[in-house]
This record gives sequence, structure tokens and C-alpha cells, in this order.
Amino acid sequence: MNGHTKYLFLALITFLLMPMAAWDRAAGESARPAYSVLPSPDEAATLLNATHHHGEWVRVPNGSGDTLAVVTYPDRRDAAAVVVVTAPDQKLSPWLRAVADQLTSEGFIAVVPDAYAGAADVSTVKQYVLGHPASNGKSAEIRISSMIAIDTPAQDAQFALSKDAWPAAIGFLSTSLGNDRSTVVNMPAHAHAMQEAPPAARGQAPPPAPGRGAGPRGYPAGKLENLPAGLFTAKSTVLRSTLKSEWVDIPTPGIYNGRIHTRVTYPQGTGNAGVIVVMQHGPGADEWMQAVGDQLSREGYIALVPDLHTGFGRNGGGYESFDGPDGAFAANANLKPEMTVAAYKAVRAYGLKLPRANGKSAALGFCMGGSNAWLLASEVPELNAAVVYYGTHPTDETAFARVKAPVLGFFGEDDARVTATVAPATEMAKRLGKNFESKVYPHATHGFLEFQDLGGNAAATLDSWTRTVAFLKQHLQ
Repeated sequence: MNGHTKYLFLALITFLLMPMAAWDRAAGESARPAYSVLPSPDEAATLLNATHHHGEWVRVPNGSGDTLAVVTYPDRRDAAAVVVVTAPDQKLSPWLRAVADQLTSEGFIAVVPDAYAGAADVSTVKQYVLGHPASNGKSAEIRISSMIAIDTPAQDAQFALSKDAWPAAIGFLSTSLGNDRSTVVNMPAHAHAMQEAPPAARGQAPPPAPGRGAGPRGYPAGKLENLPAGLFTAKSTVLRSTLKSEWVDIPTPGIYNGRIHTRVTYPQGTGNAGVIVVMQHGPGADEWMQAVGDQLSREGYIALVPDLHTGFGRNGGGYESFDGPDGAFAANANLKPEMTVAAYKAVRAYGLKLPRANGKSAALGFCMGGSNAWLLASEVPELNAAVVYYGTHPTDETAFARVKAPVLGFFGEDDARVTATVAPATEMAKRLGKNFESKVYPHATHGFLEFQDLGGNAAATLDSWTRTVAFLKQHLQ
């Protein structure tokens, strides 16, 4: 069967198997470009290691315990519909997570529960995610077996399990849920997989000489001295750093594996300096996180970048032992808040005992690390400052009331999942008399300090880092 005949055959099968009402609604939509593909099981690992989408693990109470689920959020400023992805023969598999990732490319909040299709836990998880501020209250369920079955409140439909039928399925889903794809920000495809790849491997010309000119994908060619590295310059920044640095195993008795592997960088000179605990984002203590620590030391601070995945990798290793970013993300399911904050406390205490420490300390975190910066501030009243990049505040008022340190927060407009929490945090801080200053940057996404060239991310990066440096100087020197 040649390619053309195969396409016609699949189209015919799709037509025959799809309910006529569903076909009528989907046919017109299928002509619209799909921003995603239906991945095969063999493609799942590659896609999950390359994706930029922000995912998080949630544990949803179900009466007899908790149901674990992965929730992935789109880069958009408005609220989105929730789509739950399940299968009758698998749960929380890499393939289902890869399908969910592609749905997020279309603008949906995608959820994969640790439950089989039809289980009562599926509904419980869906209702939980529908209560998130980034949800617009609309939802659907996709069940994948030999077909793609879509259930919406108004109408159900089935589509062939094929890449050719995927655009029609997306069209039906978008029409049924009123999804406006135009508000979703497009990230560079396979950005993480292409990090630091040689220009020729990316099919691009070599970048121009270092300076402010446009490099690959619009990034500045080379790292700017006054800003942290971006996605494509992080690895080279760490490898070429002239700062003194070392990896140490900080003892953490009774916490995780009894130690936290941590990269410590020192500022130039021999004078005393403030200590900053740099808290990892979802992908782990990767080269980008290490490059942030490097930049903080260039600004005059002792920076400690702990690897929370110490002992969770292959043969007892940490971040470096994972096969890719998705390995680190999967390990996040084992991170518990009470253990995480205990580990960060130990890292801070270690840093303050270093000979060059001046006795002052701060927490600075990104994404889940931003939330952990809030958490450490609530648990350590002696902390002098906290900087939160696109992280969420403690919703428990008792925990929020324990925060003594001034907190500075930065958020992107095209990140409804986090930005929707800024107003409640501001109101709670005002009511409790806390020092919380925040800024939301127009047209900036989640992770804007890493994806520096996208939309409003460049302006957000420059302004937020300038404010960060001034804030740290005020409270740590």
C-alpha cells in the first residue's frame, strides 16, 4: 500500500468509525493547523525529554488515600480547559504523559491520573484540577485504546488512533471546549533536547562573534555579563567559569539519603559574602541552575545549588545519572515538602559555616524552587531575604504568618497557573503585615529567565535580574 493509498484508507476508516455529528463538527476544524502530533509509544521518551512544558505532580485526596497525577500547564495568560487523559490498560505511563504534553501545546491543562479509564479516582482528580485558578471550568476526558474516545459535556466522539486523525480530534476538542489557540505562546520545538548542541547539529549557521547580535533562535550570541545564562549558553557558562567552585556532600541525617550533593561557587577575592541557597526548578539541578549560581557569585555572593535528586538516580546517583530531563521530573514525585525544606535548612546551615560567609542568607528559587523559597522563609525566621521566580506562596495562613524575611517575586503574564496566585498572595501579605513585592511582566512566560528570547521574556529577564541584584545587595551586604 503506497503512502497516498494508505492516507485515503485511514481517512475512510476514520470517517466510518466516527459518529456523524462529531464528524460534522470536526471536519471544518481539521483544516486548521494542529500545533501538536499524536506521539507513538516509541516516541514518548524523546518527546518528554525535549519538552519545555511545565508539569507538576499532585496528590489528590480520594477518601481512602491519595491519587497521584501529573498536571501540565500551557503558556497562556487566560484560563484554560482541563483535559484528562486515561487508558483502559495503562495508567500514568510515559506514552499517556506524552499525549498530555501535546494537548498542552494546543492550550489545554492536561492531566494524567494514576488510575485506569473509568475509575472513580479519575473524576476526583478532574474535579480537583478544575478548582485550580488557571482552569476556566470546562473539561473533557480522552480515553485511548484502539481509538481516541473524547467525552465532553455536550457531545462525545471517536477518532482513529493515528497521526492523520489527530488534527480532527483536536479540532473537535477545541470547538467543544471553546479553546482559543491564538492566546497560547509557542515555545521553540525540542528546546531542551537542543540545548548546547553544535550549530551544525541544529541545522543553523554558526553564531556571530560574541556581542548583542542575534544568535541561534534569536538568542544573544554569547552570554551577557550582567545577566544569567539562557538555555543555550548555560552549559558553556559552567564549563568556562573562572570562579572557584566545588561539589560537596552536605550531611543531612535522616533526610532522604543522608546527604545532599551541592555545587558551591565563590565570588572573586577573599572578603566575606552573603550566602544564597539556589533552589532548583522542575527539571532539576541542571546546567542552567548551576549557571544561575555562577552568576550570583559574579554578583558577589556564595551560591549553593543543591541537587534534591541526590540518591534518586541510577546506582544511587543524582541529577547527573538520569537519562534526560524527564528522569528528573519523574523523581519529583518522591520529593516531599517537609523533607525538602529540611534539606534546604541543612544546606543553608552549611553555607553559613563557610569561612567567607558574612552571617546573612537568602533563598532564591525558580518554579517549584520559587515555592520552596517561600517555604524556607516560613520555616527559618532568620532568613534575610527570599527571591521567588514564578513560584506559589503558602496558602496556609499560619505558614504565611511565619514569614519574616522580605520577599520579592517575579511572574510572567503568559503563565496563568502561577500568575493567578499573585493577587491572593499580595492580599494575604498586606493583611498579615508582610513585606512582599511582586511584578508581573507583560507577554512573559513561565521560565522566562531561561527562555530569554521569547516574547516579552528578554525585557522581563533584564528588569527582574536588575531588581534581584539590588534587592540582594540591600539585604545581604
